[in-house]
Amino acid sequence: MTQSALMRLVPDAPQALCDILDGARGAVEKPIRAEIFGLLRFAQHGRSLAETHQAVSATFWAATFRPRLRSNIRVLREAQHYIGIQATTGYDISPAAEWLLDNFHLIEAQLKEIHEGLPRSYYRSLPVLVDQPLAGLPRVYSVAWAFIAHTDGAFDDDLLTRYLSAYQEVRDLSMNELWALPTTLRVVLIENLRRLAERVATNKAAREVANLCCDRLNTYTVKTLQQLLALLDKRAVGRVFLAQMAQRVQDRGRTAQIDGLEQILEWLKTVMPDLAAMQAQQRVDQTADNLSVSNAVNSLRAVADADWPDIIARTSELMRLMLTSRVFEAEDAATRDRALHSIEALAKRSGKSELAVANILLSLMRGADPVDGIEPVVGYWLHGDGRQAFMLALGVSDRPARKWRLMSRRIRLPLYLGALLLGTLGLVVWVTMRQSVGPLGPGSPNWLVVLGAVLMIFPASEAVVAVVNRLISESARPRHLPRLALAGGIPAEHRV
Repeated sequence: MTQSALMRLVPDAPQALCDILDGARGAVEKPIRAEIFGLLRFAQHGRSLAETHQAVSATFWAATFRPRLRSNIRVLREAQHYIGIQATTGYDISPAAEWLLDNFHLIEAQLKEIHEGLPRSYYRSLPVLVDQPLAGLPRVYSVAWAFIAHTDGAFDDDLLTRYLSAYQEVRDLSMNELWALPTTLRVVLIENLRRLAERVATNKAAREVANLCCDRLNTYTVKTLQQLLALLDKRAVGRVFLAQMAQRVQDRGRTAQIDGLEQILEWLKTVMPDLAAMQAQQRVDQTADNLSVSNAVNSLRAVADADWPDIIARTSELMRLMLTSRVFEAEDAATRDRALHSIEALAKRSGKSELAVANILLSLMRGADPVDGIEPVVGYWLHGDGRQAFMLALGVSDRPARKWRLMSRRIRLPLYLGALLLGTLGLVVWVTMRQSVGPLGPGSPNWLVVLGAVLMIFPASEAVVAVVNRLISESARPRHLPRLALAGGIPAEHRV
């Protein structure tokens, strides 16, 4: 309805312009932009934000930002398409529009990165906020939103580290939340780019509408222009339209005699008494948008290139606590991650915090008898012979899981050999039962059928072994051996 009304009022308007300015889509949202904070102010904001956050465990039906993400990509594509048309037809475009055109491939690639970096199962494990305006969304989403807003989308790992550390002085963030932060930052940056791109495109479209009207100014009345302004106000671009109209009408009024020009000028003065201030504000907004777009695009690259294990090591209370163990500190990143994930899982199972589980683990490690002067490694208590003592210290029964692990070890070989035997026999029987092929056709002697079946056992078993081994290798999760980082090389006393 709104779109057809716009085309009726501006017959020369192209379809892409009408789509961009369709009032049924609502007002263009403001960019995610707030007061820029320094180190001290960010630390203060992190603490105050943590005090306001009330989070609960997510339910299966909790809202996700995936529908909004798909909408963001769709709107970005539409805005990029419209800006591209404007650029190819000779119109001047802003630096923000050039950034969007030149880096759109990078923006689109984020959709795959986000889906891989934050699968639904991982998303459901994140605590969600209770209070508005982000109720039902992960707490880390609000943390990322505030960081983007108060840096104008510019990524700075020192600021982020200070901010997260200050936040956790009041409220702990789980390891899941910290590892979800890189992907969540991408999500918020895409949200901001959507708002900026839509704003750039709609402002450009509103100016084009004003130009089309001024090209046929003698066919417009004040009443028609009021109707057009009402339509553009639904997309929050009415003031952009008026500013462009005022500039064009003043220019045309000096060079041509137009019927009704005086009435239009009076109407413009009535609806826009502060023309100079409005034009100045629009220049300020355009400059700010140019900077915000460039910051967001550069930050998408910076987030991908950042050393997140180092950032998390500096900000995670759990990581800092575990690094007090010399053995844990000496381990490589993959081995540490495995231990941290086990601590997360045990924290959920026991109902204790991750820090409480880590403290119990460290107390057991320090109280154990050292071997050759070295305390037992973390994996000994999490996955090895010390697990039973650790579970008792946590107050969690590990008996069912222990029984299942013992039983699975016992049945692995019989199950494997049984699968090979049944598969081989099944294949041989299936082949011999197909009596319409070769020498084993109808009427063949029984001894020939048996001989053929015996001769087929070996090649059939090879085929079955290959299939079973492939299924096992594709479905079984690899188990990595614990490793030391040895960042300075192998010590002399350990060389062989």
